Amino acid sequence: MKLNKRKAKVLFSAIDEWKREDQISPEQATKLTQSIEVAGFDWRLLAVYSFWIAISCFIISVGVLLADDYLLALLANIFDAPASVMCVTTAVIAAICYYAGVRRRHSHPSKTISNEAIFFFGVLMSAVSVGILGQTAMFSNVDDASLLLLLTAIYAVLGIRLSSVLIWIFALLGFVAWVQLETTELSGFSDYFLGMNHPMRFTLTGALIAFMSLKCHRFKRTQPLKDSTQFIGLLFLLFGFWLLSIFGNYGDVSVWSGVKQIELLHWAIFSISVCAAVLYIGLHYADSLCRSFGITFLLINLYTRFFEYFWDTAHKTIFFAILALSFWFIGSHAEKLWRLGTKAENK
Repeated sequence: MKLNKRKAKVLFSAIDEWKREDQISPEQATKLTQSIEVAGFDWRLLAVYSFWIAISCFIISVGVLLADDYLLALLANIFDAPASVMCVTTAVIAAICYYAGVRRRHSHPSKTISNEAIFFFGVLMSAVSVGILGQTAMFSNVDDASLLLLLTAIYAVLGIRLSSVLIWIFALLGFVAWVQLETTELSGFSDYFLGMNHPMRFTLTGALIAFMSLKCHRFKRTQPLKDSTQFIGLLFLLFGFWLLSIFGNYGDVSVWSGVKQIELLHWAIFSISVCAAVLYIGLHYADSLCRSFGITFLLINLYTRFFEYFWDTAHKTIFFAILALSFWFIGSHAEKLWRLGTKAENK
């Protein structure tokens, strides 16, 4: 069994404790100790970063290619085909990527990171295919929001059917983008939809996705997607509230710029209260995601208020001194909690 140093240390301590209490024999203790292999480097984290860097570099290379007029003209001559043919071609390539990812998952189930990375290329080609679909004669009059909804539906079906967290995350992101685009089109590209600006719509969409995460455990296929759904839901819920604490429900920047931040205090209080509620849920129900998001956005909100109310009024020496003391306070308490956790593990 290969474990990192921290987990291995906990197991070694447990084995020693069992040995001292005569719960296991010295031979069993030796056998258990020898079965544990300490990983000196977090190769999994390196693999995650490497695959994301590889994907990012691939996207950059495609972007550079599209920005080069000469290469773009050359590609246009090489692939001088109707939009319908290109749409089908890219859809087939996407299907091949998904199929390759599924086959590789069956043959190498432990290589979850690289398997999901292969799915990403299917996600990318699916987006290209739907984008080209809008240029075909049959779908040229279809609005962008409908095409985005189609792409979101494709991602959602594939994410659930293939139990792929990556594809499902793109489905959720597509849903958030579709809500923003659809409501903008329905409002005639106004700043408001049913009296709500964009941050307010982010908040409601995030709340809906967070609510969806509570239902994921009811179905076998959606159980692996619960954490990712909760992550995206909490992200947009708290991000939307944070934006509301800054901009309020104003859609016009010129109008908002004439409003004093103290007039948006009720939004700030509401945002901080929601963060505190999420943090409480995380602590009460031992939900690590709620706990992490709650404390993170609570700190973001508090420091945002500090900058808003004291940047122009306080002397910069005092301002940064208070800022330094606050971070020192957080760091010292974090260190204390870490030491308590380390002591508990060593017992």
